[in-house]
Formats: sequence, structure tokens, C-alpha cells
Amino acid sequence: MLPGRRRPSEPPPAPSFRLRSRAPYLGAAAASVGLLLVVLGFLSATFVPTDLYADPLGGYDPPFDVVAGLLLMALSLRIRDRSPVAWIFSLLAPTLTVFIAVVSPNPYSIAAGVASSLVVAAIYPYRSGFFRGSGTGPEATSLLVVVAALVSLLFGMVGARWLANQFAPPPGIQGWGDALYFTITTISTNGSNYTPTTDTARWYVVTLILLGVGTFLSAVVVLFLPFLERRLEGITQRLERAQMDELRDHVIICGLAPEARATAEALRSQGVRSVILATDQHGLDVLKGEGFRTHHGDPSTDDDLRAVGIDRARAVVVAQPSDAESILTVITARGLHPQLRIVAIATSESSLPKLRRAGASEAISVVRVAAELVSRAALATGSGATAAGRT
Repeated sequence: MLPGRRRPSEPPPAPSFRLRSRAPYLGAAAASVGLLLVVLGFLSATFVPTDLYADPLGGYDPPFDVVAGLLLMALSLRIRDRSPVAWIFSLLAPTLTVFIAVVSPNPYSIAAGVASSLVVAAIYPYRSGFFRGSGTGPEATSLLVVVAALVSLLFGMVGARWLANQFAPPPGIQGWGDALYFTITTISTNGSNYTPTTDTARWYVVTLILLGVGTFLSAVVVLFLPFLERRLEGITQRLERAQMDELRDHVIICGLAPEARATAEALRSQGVRSVILATDQHGLDVLKGEGFRTHHGDPSTDDDLRAVGIDRARAVVVAQPSDAESILTVITARGLHPQLRIVAIATSESSLPKLRRAGASEAISVVRVAAELVSRAALATGSGATAAGRT
């Protein structure tokens, strides 16, 4: 049998498996067709074609095609990520273009309807493979806001053209350029130069404001908030790196075991600076809120230990949740700094010799230390017992 050929008895690949390899191409196809629809819309607005038959919506295809194209371009990345919401919303593009191709047919509108329909036809066989993400999560909300903003823009432009002569100053709103300007200035609350002169136009403007302002502001937040978050995250990381570069003669505490927290508190009370390195972001956030210096990373990796200044540290305390992780951290730290003092806290007695062989300067069993303190307190008598109890 030729390589890559499927045996007759073998079941066909699952839709999700087939979509995984084809999703990038489907996303690129959606983006390309979206760009084509935008170009067709602008061409149709610039070189106004003659419709195949007279219709009240004659010449209304540019905004429908452009909005459908922008929609496909916005959904292309989510189609590539196999989002079920992107697949559902992608059905709006052929709906818009086919509708206008039927009521206002010309070469541009027909080409747009065929192109957008081909995209859906290409995606349809893999519809059950769109499983990543949630249909009601933040991603779905973001896409819904984008779709609502585009639909509001379409509603504003079409309505402005339809009620063109019902706006002052005369001759009213003329062309798609004026309609776009009126819609953007209205929903962005900047105010428009056009004033409605009839009740119908006034009700239309009120409806556009109610529908458009909320979606416009939401779209701005959805589109620019991730950018702002990345910028703030970058600033925070640079500040953290600057703080780490200032550390000298400090103690690195690896892990979030209770012993690690107690060690950090003891060092702080003695005026010794320390930094806690762990992989649990939530636990680090709690400690950071209490005033401890923290760094999110893997204590068993060279890069993260260098990031907290292991070459400038006076000691490393290893208090990982498991002894296996502690051994790996000790090996990594010892390899980076052969003369560094490394204190490892073991959860079991059997791990003590392993931690020493791994390179720990000291390996301590918390259970053994606690047992010795408890036994001393239990066997103490007289004033010594009282002092032991207070201790």
C-alpha cells in the first residue's frame, strides 16, 4: 500500500484531527476572501455598476460587501484557532453578500456572494472539528462585540443613504463617504454636521445612537484592552527585572511550601533581603500582596535562577512541594554556582542523603527538627520547662 493511503478497514480521521492541519489554510482563505470583499465593495462604490434589474436597493452593495469582508478578516484568526464561535459567525458573511447579490445584482455583488459562499463551503465539512474555546466565554464575547459593531456600522450607513434627503443641510447625505462619516461621528458621540429634518430621520438617529454607542465603546475596549494589557505587562516585567538587578547578597527561596514562607518572614525580620521563586502564580500574588519580593518561574531552570540573581546571592533555600523537585533544583543551582550555600528542606528522612549528594550544603528534615524541639520541651523541668513553653 502506498504511504499515506488509508486502508479500507481503517476509520476516517476525526474531524478535529483533520481540521487541526487544515485550520491555518482555512483561516488564510477567510482572510483573503475578506480582503477581496473589501476591495469589491470599494470598487463598487467608486465605479458604480448597473444592476441587472431595477430594485429599491440598487447600488447598496458596497457597505454589505465591506462589512462582510471585515467580518471574515476579524474571524480568520479565530477560525485558525478552531473556535466554534468563529464558525457560527462566519455564516453571517455569505448571508449579507448573498442577500445583496439577490436584491441588487451586479458583477461586484455576485462575485462577493460567490466568494463568501465558497469560504463557508470550504469550512462546512470540518464544522464538528471546531471545539476549542467556549461558546459563552470571553472570546465569544469579544467576537460578538466585533460583529455587533460591524452590524451597527452597516445599519448606520444604509439608513443614512436611504434617508439621504431627510438631513440638512441640503442636499443631505450623498454617497457612501458621507454615510460613513455620519455614522462614525454619530456613534462615537463626536457629533455630526448633518441634522435630521423629519420624524423618521430623528427616530433613525435615536436608534443608531442607542445601538451604536454601546457597541462602539465595547469594540474599542475589546480591540485595545489586550494591547494595553500587553504594554502594562511589559512595563511590569521591566520594573521587576530592574529590581532583580539591584539585588545583592540576598537569599533565594525556591518553592511555596509553608517552610518557604516562614523562612522569608524570618529573613525579613532580620533585615535580610530575599526573593521567592515558584511556579504558582496565585500563591506568589498572595505573598506579593504581603510585601514579599517574588518572581514567577521554574526554580529548576537555569534562566529563572539567573533572573533572580543567583550569581549575586548569598544562599539558596530549597523548599519545593516534593523532594524530587527539590533535588532537581539543587542540582541546577549547584551547577550555576559551585561555591553557593544551598540549604534544602526535605519532606522525608530518606531524601536527606540524596539532597546532599545532589549538592546541598545542608539538608534538613523539618519533621526531625520539630521532633527534637518537642522532645526537649517535654523533658524539660522547672523554670526550663516554662521557658521552653514560651519559646
